[in-house]
Amino acid sequence: MSQVGKDDLGFKIKIISKLLTQNITNSITSLDLTSSQARVLGYLCCRTQRQEKVYPRDIERDFRFTHPTVSGLLQRLEAKGYLSSEPSVEDRRCKQILVTKRALEANQQVLDQLAASGQRLVSDMSCEEITQLKNLLDRMIQNLSASNSAPQSTDQFQRFADETEGETEDCR
Repeated sequence: MSQVGKDDLGFKIKIISKLLTQNITNSITSLDLTSSQARVLGYLCCRTQRQEKVYPRDIERDFRFTHPTVSGLLQRLEAKGYLSSEPSVEDRRCKQILVTKRALEANQQVLDQLAASGQRLVSDMSCEEITQLKNLLDRMIQNLSASNSAPQSTDQFQRFADETEGETEDCR
């Protein structure tokens, strides 16, 4: 049986996650964004660049956030000048979310910081080790998704992986 603590795999993954979040948060403080806001902003920018309309319910579904959480996030991002909203042409009861030029510029900075953090994460690893690590992490995600009966998580992860394919470094 595995001991909980420094040799526990889940604990190590949690530490990596926390360090990555801290890294990103520290590197984007000049943008006045939290890591959650940056994540949602990236999602909005990606969908906008693909000329897709985005509504608050899309964020609720894809991030598994509650309606009040999404409302608060969008209000803060709008107050900071990163987005605006307008009634939908198809259904005036729904508000379509629009990103601003500032949002697109900030998103590029966030993407640059994510790439830099990703490089630091694997800086002393060979391409083969990076490929092996990615494959093992993918298997872990699939294993946990299958055991938790959470196909939506796997679908969301796969959709994100497909969208960001080609945005990573040369080692795959």
